[in-house]
Amino acid sequence: MHNSSWMSCKAVDNAEKEALLLQLQADADGPQRCCEIRERSLGQAVMLALLSLLLVLVGGWLASLPAAWQLRTAQLWFWLPGALLLGAGLMGLAAAEALRRRHGQRVLALTADTLQFANAPEPAPWVCFDGFELEQRHLSLGLVFSVMAGSRAPTLTPACFKSLAAPHAWPVAAGMRVRLWLFNPMLDGQRLDFQALTDLLYAYLNAAQARSTLGQLFPEVQRVGAGQ
Repeated sequence: MHNSSWMSCKAVDNAEKEALLLQLQADADGPQRCCEIRERSLGQAVMLALLSLLLVLVGGWLASLPAAWQLRTAQLWFWLPGALLLGAGLMGLAAAEALRRRHGQRVLALTADTLQFANAPEPAPWVCFDGFELEQRHLSLGLVFSVMAGSRAPTLTPACFKSLAAPHAWPVAAGMRVRLWLFNPMLDGQRLDFQALTDLLYAYLNAAQARSTLGQLFPEVQRVGAGQ
């Protein structure tokens, strides 16, 4: 009776092991192509430029009214709001130019085994990350990658004001997360919506993690696959 129970448990364990192996092999056969996700921000740049130009025109008009009307008093009532509008308009034009330069730049480079950020000197293995989050905002999209415990976050050049003109990433949470934001992700000239971007990143990450787990739990299977 004891021997029969042991054989039954062994059969169940073997069946579960085989099912896990099949699942990992299926997940490991993920996307193999190399691709680049790029930014599309030209529309936002044009809208911001038009709004900023309007502020500059209104600000300049207000600032010129005291001279045009030959006012000797209450000039500050025109100069102060005019200067504020002019300053805001000029800053907006600078930001619009930054968004224009941002248009078409690479956000992420994906391969079957690696992920590279725009401001990373070299790609990082997918297995360095254990997940990601997408944050849908009104005008932009936030993307946060979680670094796996015990792994090292990718090296990134420091983000600064110039990063507005490029989709740079930066570390947060003591380097355990990597964050970036973008307007419209593009792949092969086509816009990726929220769900399409989620599915794309998940497919690469899940396949890389499956291959890593397969190599740890079933190294003999991985060696046979590599030999073939």
